[in-house]
Amino acid sequence: MPLVLAEEILDRSNLSGPVQVGWGNVISDRPDLVAAAGSKAFLFYPSETGYNLAEEIEVGTAILSLAVGLREGNRDKVLFGTEDRLLVYDASKGSLVRLWETPPEPGARFVDLALARLNAGGREAVIAAAETKEALYFYQVAGQVLELLAIRVLAGAPRRLAIINGSKGQTPLIAAAYLRNGSSGLSILRYTESGIAEGPILDPLPALVNSLVAGDLRPAPGDELSWGGDDGRLRVVEVAESITTPLTSDNLGSRVPALTAGRLIGDNVETLLAGTPGGFIFGYMAPVERSSPDWAVNTGGQPLNDLAVSSEGLVGLGTTVGGLQVWRIAADGASFHVVRLGETLASIARIYHTTTEALAVINNISNPDLIFPGQTLII
Repeated sequence: MPLVLAEEILDRSNLSGPVQVGWGNVISDRPDLVAAAGSKAFLFYPSETGYNLAEEIEVGTAILSLAVGLREGNRDKVLFGTEDRLLVYDASKGSLVRLWETPPEPGARFVDLALARLNAGGREAVIAAAETKEALYFYQVAGQVLELLAIRVLAGAPRRLAIINGSKGQTPLIAAAYLRNGSSGLSILRYTESGIAEGPILDPLPALVNSLVAGDLRPAPGDELSWGGDDGRLRVVEVAESITTPLTSDNLGSRVPALTAGRLIGDNVETLLAGTPGGFIFGYMAPVERSSPDWAVNTGGQPLNDLAVSSEGLVGLGTTVGGLQVWRIAADGASFHVVRLGETLASIARIYHTTTEALAVINNISNPDLIFPGQTLII
């Protein structure tokens, strides 16, 4: 298995319980890291040396799910799903303050959240998986509240959500993995002006779904799904008139509780990342066409609970035992350069005897004049 260059830049082990992670521009121009564990949330901001804790807040109830988005201007909000409602936090002078909360839905258990633009030109909507209600709740910002748009009952209790983006101009699809009679199923939905249209369903699945993600993983246009099962395998799924499974991975461990997809540092294609109870991250670079991973990183042996990739290509992970980490991961043979105060892309190019244009291309930098201290570049 090919090697990768992997470097840990944040390691916290004092969070209580399973840790969820998300990235967004909450208080900074570079991606901030948001983590949730128990009833507490943690906001980390990027620095020249890694990530520093900006704030720790007590939400007052157990956080069951986490999302970062609902962007206004160049800043994101932080959303939490709880036992009976959604909570929305906004940054005010560097601190997280509660902005909105939805009316209570007693016993709903909002176990997963997804954000998507459900209509052309519209704002991001929030889709919340209400486990006990066996339904999806659709919300959208209306003035100064999060307004309930619709409720869609499913064939079972929803556990995981993912948004499938198609070709440009197409309305995204909503994928929901649900649990019914001890087995998992997969349902595809589309939000329309006349209601929620149901697409193909795959039920039962060959294993219980532990994780679900969408990304540009195969040569076909648009996104594909991937789900991780309690049999230690992940599946890549294509959605059209029916749901097909062109790839099933090798066994990666006892189960696959964490999945994400994104572009790592220096990559121009997405990588599917799978986290396991053994503390490993397995990477599958697009197009994902082989059952065996392209690489593996041992993050220290703690069982993984969640994974997320930032817009800069950093990997955030949460463990089931209160651990939080951030990693730089790149192809073998590459080297990292962490931008220092006062450096420009041109000055860095001179150090390594290359060109500004070459560094911009390999690091997916659209504006060569805009880099930040602490940002990681591949050389």
